[in-house]
Amino acid sequence: MSKVDVSASKNVIDSTEKFTTDQVFSSREAVFEWAKAIGRQNGILIVTIRSDKANGIRGRKDKLILGCERGGRYKSESKKSVTCSHKENCPFTLRCVPLSGGEGWKISVRCGTHNHELLDTVTGHSYLGRLNEEERKFVNDMTKYKLAPRFILNALKVRNKTNVTIPSQIYKARSTYRSSLRGPYTEMQHLLKLIQQENYVHWTRRRENSDILRDIFWTHPDCIKLLNTFHFVLICDSTYKTNRYRLPLLEIVGVTSTSLTFSVGFAYLEKERQDNFIWAFEKVRMLFKSESLISKVIVTDRDLAMMNAISVVFPTSIHLLCRFHIEKNVGARCKQYVKKDRQEEVMDLWKKIVYSTSVEEYDHHLQQFEILCADIILFVDYVKDSWLTPYKERFVNVWTNRVMHLGNTTSNRVESAHWRLKNMLQTSFGDLCKSWDAVNMMLKNQICIIQSSFQKTIKDVEHGYNSQFFQNLHHCVSRKCMKLIDNQLERVKIVGTNKTECGCSIRTTHGLPCACELAKLQINGNAIPLDSIHDFWKQLSIAHELEDEESLSDYDFSEELEAMKAYMKTHDIISQRIFKAKVREVVFPHTTSILAPPEKVRTKGAGKKKKEFDTPRDPSYWEYVDASQESAKARQPSQSSQRSARQQSQSSQHSFKTQFPTYIRPYIEDIVDVVADGNCGFRAIAALLGWTEESWALVRSQLDKEIGLHKDVYSNVFDDNVESVRNSLKISKLGAQGKDKWMSLPDLGYVIATLYNVILVSLSRNLNMTFFPLNKSPSKETFGQSLLAIGFVNENHWVQVKLMLNVVY
Repeated sequence: MSKVDVSASKNVIDSTEKFTTDQVFSSREAVFEWAKAIGRQNGILIVTIRSDKANGIRGRKDKLILGCERGGRYKSESKKSVTCSHKENCPFTLRCVPLSGGEGWKISVRCGTHNHELLDTVTGHSYLGRLNEEERKFVNDMTKYKLAPRFILNALKVRNKTNVTIPSQIYKARSTYRSSLRGPYTEMQHLLKLIQQENYVHWTRRRENSDILRDIFWTHPDCIKLLNTFHFVLICDSTYKTNRYRLPLLEIVGVTSTSLTFSVGFAYLEKERQDNFIWAFEKVRMLFKSESLISKVIVTDRDLAMMNAISVVFPTSIHLLCRFHIEKNVGARCKQYVKKDRQEEVMDLWKKIVYSTSVEEYDHHLQQFEILCADIILFVDYVKDSWLTPYKERFVNVWTNRVMHLGNTTSNRVESAHWRLKNMLQTSFGDLCKSWDAVNMMLKNQICIIQSSFQKTIKDVEHGYNSQFFQNLHHCVSRKCMKLIDNQLERVKIVGTNKTECGCSIRTTHGLPCACELAKLQINGNAIPLDSIHDFWKQLSIAHELEDEESLSDYDFSEELEAMKAYMKTHDIISQRIFKAKVREVVFPHTTSILAPPEKVRTKGAGKKKKEFDTPRDPSYWEYVDASQESAKARQPSQSSQRSARQQSQSSQHSFKTQFPTYIRPYIEDIVDVVADGNCGFRAIAALLGWTEESWALVRSQLDKEIGLHKDVYSNVFDDNVESVRNSLKISKLGAQGKDKWMSLPDLGYVIATLYNVILVSLSRNLNMTFFPLNKSPSKETFGQSLLAIGFVNENHWVQVKLMLNVVY
């Protein structure tokens, strides 16, 4: 040990007395723990300087040399300002040796002085904050079960009052644990290893001519049993923000007899295209034990690619659309087109259309709707062209009541499943292994709850259903079934035995006796017969047998094994090696050569700070509309500010007018300013069309849709620059937009004129343009409404311009 001139030090502290003792310790570990405890009490951190053990070799003896953690010097010669060291070449030294008689260990002070100030507190010190084996195991267990680091740290401090671990040490321990789980495997090898360990059924496929993952599908064995037991209805939807690769996740769920949701399967898809959906749904179809069990009803949103895929893979299934999302979309358009005082009346009539129970009632309500909205033809066209004409059979009661959908006319169940999964995930920056881990934990909880619901039904009878009328159903059907029947009993008081009044819809939609059937049973004094209940409600177990003798014989691999042996004998060594590698990937999935997709990186805009909980979905279109309505309401000015605004408007109108050519100014009747937020051009168009200025988002959406529907036409107008024009119309959020999202002419001039069948006049200081529709002509009778004029002022802003009519130009 290097010599230190302690007397020359300014801060010499002697702790000899603190460590002087005649105590005999039972072991090396006991003396070390005693020294550490005394040191901590006095602000000194004791570490091992040198240690030796007697092992029979000459010169080797049991001894332990302890010292201050600030002893010695930092060996690096780096002069960088970012590096630092707490070593002070402190001379403090303790010597621990065993007694010659073997009674134990003793400790003596070789040098009891320090050349530095002692610690006032040990909190936050990295050495003392190290986790011991028990604490490390606790952190690993809590990490496995998704406990946040801050809660793990709090739990450690509750378990040990003297614990001084800091958050960074918890994060490091978690990272080390996760790395140890994967070991030498790649992400995909580790994922497939986990899948195999839990006996999951899975499929993968690669990108063409590449080892990069394209799509992956997995499901739990118990989920397959549930699917074959409760196979009547499937509900499908995609969700996002579940992985760092931004792959969309297709989730398929079903419903049990106890009205609980169960997961059928999960598919991470490269893209939401028809080919990807077909691949995923084909895997779902393979999960059914027989063709007779294929689901009769499938519920989704209006995702055209998914709808087309379902029609290909499940051509005999009835496909329903989510009623909730349809209503929200119609409501959003209603707020765009219809004045506020009429919106509630219009939406009430829409609901009557949707819940019509007969074709005559549907036609009547639709006629009333057309009369009520006769002056807003765009809204009527949207409702009829987008929903009623192509899809009314998929969401209107009169048609949906003809199929057994078990009350599932929305995708709410799968949306709730998304929420539960994201609660498990906690972040959208995890890899596929983390996603699978969250799914696995969620499924185990889900299956446990479902099995519990079955046992509760079998063992218990609710007091409300303890009458003789329900006696045949006790322990045989689910509680949800009895509740639905009880609801029909309430209707008996109103409809009696009148079949017309009853409608009998629950018989077809749920397979249960309706009100008029129950009324007849009550009149005759009979209990509800068990055979009047559909078999779906009698299933109270997931122990569905998926094997039988015939199926086992169908999957005998003897012939295939012989063919493989023959292949190996007739091919050269290279072919044999390749073939063996392919077989190993099937038998041992963790040896796969599949690679995870490259992480997608945003190339535009400033980097965003990652949030800890960032899995919530992006707002839907109707939520954007609601937000814009609220923001418009919040911006309504007071009377005094309105007077001031009028004065400013007159001033700005004059300044705007001077920016147009002199020969045009006499024909300008008025100039109306709009909000300058990067959407001003679209705001001006919306206002001139007779909508509110806040309908700018609708104008953007409609222009983008128009270009998409007529790409061939507009590719000639834009010189094959269609995608860049469409990108300028698409926005990721409401509010102010950058210059790349401004309305630009002449690019959008012909699109506006064609879509709205108007003549668009654009005025500016240097260039004036007029745009006519490409495929039709505006009506002469409504020329005043068909002529829209806008002006470009200050080189960065669009305004409304009202031109004088009935003037000879």
